[in-house]
Amino acid sequence: MAEDLMDKVFSFFSGDDLTDDKKMLLKQTLKELNQNKYAKFFRLKTEEVDPSLAAFFFTVYKMTYPVRAFVQDEKKIGRLRQIIIEAFMDSSILETVKRLDSAALEARAKTTAPQEFAAQIQTDLNKLSSQFDSGRISGADRCYNLVEAIAQLANYDFPAFFKKFDENFTEGTFSGDPKFPAIKSSLIVRELGEFLAVIQPLKPEDDWNNLLNLLKICSGQELVQPDLFTLMIKNIKDVQNSKMLEFMIQYTLKNPVWQYRPKIPSGHIGESWLEKVTGEAQGFIESINNAQKNSQISALTKQIFAGADLFRLDNYVPAKGEIYRKRNLEYFAYAEGLNYLKAFLDDYLDKEIKELCDILLIRGQWTNNTMSREMSEALHQLLDMPALITSLDETMSEDGSDGSRLKASMLRVDRDKTQARYINSIIGNNNDEALEMIGKAAQEFIVIGKHMKSLIEDVQKKHPELLINWRELNMASKEPLAQRMIEDYKKINYFVQLMRLCTV
Repeated sequence: MAEDLMDKVFSFFSGDDLTDDKKMLLKQTLKELNQNKYAKFFRLKTEEVDPSLAAFFFTVYKMTYPVRAFVQDEKKIGRLRQIIIEAFMDSSILETVKRLDSAALEARAKTTAPQEFAAQIQTDLNKLSSQFDSGRISGADRCYNLVEAIAQLANYDFPAFFKKFDENFTEGTFSGDPKFPAIKSSLIVRELGEFLAVIQPLKPEDDWNNLLNLLKICSGQELVQPDLFTLMIKNIKDVQNSKMLEFMIQYTLKNPVWQYRPKIPSGHIGESWLEKVTGEAQGFIESINNAQKNSQISALTKQIFAGADLFRLDNYVPAKGEIYRKRNLEYFAYAEGLNYLKAFLDDYLDKEIKELCDILLIRGQWTNNTMSREMSEALHQLLDMPALITSLDETMSEDGSDGSRLKASMLRVDRDKTQARYINSIIGNNNDEALEMIGKAAQEFIVIGKHMKSLIEDVQKKHPELLINWRELNMASKEPLAQRMIEDYKKINYFVQLMRLCTV
């Protein structure tokens, strides 16, 4: 009953509407079937699959069954990848890899100065990149693609195929060769097409002996006999090259132009492994650099702020950016630097530096007005900046234009992945604005610092050249001007260094 139904289905979809061209092609297909060296696989008169085809499939199934359990074990496959990678290394490469091992790096970090250690790691990375070159990478990839090719074959659903012949077929039973009856070819058209797809990459000329040896090393036992396995690959390729299975499918479907889509492995384990090793080592370098940077930032903040509260913003702060960082979204990349900038503008620019500049710019008698104008313009640009920083911070509040949108998007981000791009866009724009303000402030402080250095040199001269009333200006200052300018110049210099560290 089921076979009759399948006949009607295929007839409905193809047989009744054959064009003259297709009829001619089907005649050619019929001729090919008659003359094919594997003609015994197909009974033309009844359109049945001969038991000899099932027997051929069973020999492949029996040969690949031990491999199937292996390739379905992710731990074993992972170990095999590593064994394949190492098979394409020489002793010098293995030594470099050993030096870049995380445990070895941890040990070396305890006895080597950070900057020197980072340089050593980078040297080893450069060396590994030149040693494990494109030739070795390609070799490892080719070998692993053989693994994937044999895995495709081993994972082919042979039990489902055999149950089309015998519904009582038991998987993994090899006590004797089963007896399969002939069945209608229409019942296994899909299975035959899938088989053709997975056997496409199998080539007798490939180095199967090397692969089987690696499998033996990894599994601890010989999974298949190399000579029998190689013979199987040759037989499979011979069947494929004969196109017998294709002709069977085309004739059964009454579709002489039917083709299968090959499944060609394209693994890139060599490059992936190199990227992984490089990424881990670069992460170690980054951790060294971050530790150094954080140490420098800590030292500079102590020099500049002397223990003052450094977080002056309410919303664009590092802690509130962590919720986004943990979700692999954009985070508040320059929050630390912007908070330091706001603190410096509030505590020093608006008080000490502005007061000093007022004495120098308003009361000073300059011989070079260009210098005074540049210094004055830089001061006014910096005095306008706190309002801009506060405005950015307010937009990030829950009631602010950006903060409210971020809050709403975070509630939907798990259901709607497009929200991630929206969140990244909002935070990215605010980060760009923060970076621009930090950069501009640093440039303005550099202008002030440059001219202050010139004034420090000038006040110490017997005959000053930039300001001609230093004595009068000293009387307007609560402390000697030379001392104040030196202290402020140091503080500005430290602060510019701090801003640079906070933006790299």
